[in-house]
Amino acid sequence: MRMRHLSLAVALAGALAGHAFAQDLPGPASGYNVFIFGNGEFMSENTDTMGNLAAGGNVSLMNYSVASGIPGSPSQSPNPARLVVGGQLTASNGGVGSGGGSNPQDGTIYYQNAADVPSLTSFTANGGVVNQTLLNFNAAQTTYTSLSSYLESLAANTSYTTAGSTLTLNGSSNTLNVFSLTGSVLSGADTVNIDVPTGSTVLINVSGYTDSLQTGSVFENGNDTGPNGTPPAWASSVLYNFYQATSLALNNNPSGSVLAPDAGVTSGGTYANVDGQLVADSYDGTNEFENVAFDGSLPAPVPLPASGALLLSALGLCGGLAALRRHVLQAGDSPARA
Repeated sequence: MRMRHLSLAVALAGALAGHAFAQDLPGPASGYNVFIFGNGEFMSENTDTMGNLAAGGNVSLMNYSVASGIPGSPSQSPNPARLVVGGQLTASNGGVGSGGGSNPQDGTIYYQNAADVPSLTSFTANGGVVNQTLLNFNAAQTTYTSLSSYLESLAANTSYTTAGSTLTLNGSSNTLNVFSLTGSVLSGADTVNIDVPTGSTVLINVSGYTDSLQTGSVFENGNDTGPNGTPPAWASSVLYNFYQATSLALNNNPSGSVLAPDAGVTSGGTYANVDGQLVADSYDGTNEFENVAFDGSLPAPVPLPASGALLLSALGLCGGLAALRRHVLQAGDSPARA
């Protein structure tokens, strides 16, 4: 095991304490359709985020709805339908919360810096505009950078083939199928076929500093949509990990969640849906984000109590790393690379 994976395991043990890797990405992005951390900006227009949105930097919205698939409840704190902004919010023509039913746009805007009072023009948040700190965006950036690196360390247990612009991903694990792709392989595919056991988790680790998903379709076992064109059920168990990317264009619906902690994400000029969560450094585009939470099963880093960390030092480097490796192997069916 590489030395950095020891430090990542220690760091993640605290940052993700209490989280099993099931139902939402672990950590502060849990419960958010889109999560932009640090000082990252979010800019979009003429579309919506069906779930909640959080951004650590400035947010600029026009003709836009946030949490449009979530009925608001102003009596709850925090409101189940919410927009959280770490910087300055400028928004016009839209709102927060479900646009219909008995609670139209009853979501809440939370702005964390008292000096950054939101500038709203015909943008409705009937649950209120509240100066309250809900999230530590800088800490979140550390958490998800470490998580991305940890997931990249998991050994691939799958294979893939290309035929023209069609990419086929083959896996046989009933639990976790780990793919390792170069950015050029993924960006060269107009069609992606995922062939894995039904109900299994798919982790796609993608290398490359400038990555993209092209126009086309993503299928799992021959299916690309749910009933009446809804997001496919399997999308909630697919995670793309762009662990190196500093630039990512989502020209296509990945039919899964996207973790890109260092990337400035764009839509490539398209209005493609994203059936999953997005966790990234910044966003400027026109994708529509469907409120599909990741609920796959991934091996979690093994927590190391303070006494255990001291014991590792006493045992010496070789013995300590060997012990940590045995624990990690027990965490899932896809071991970390040595």
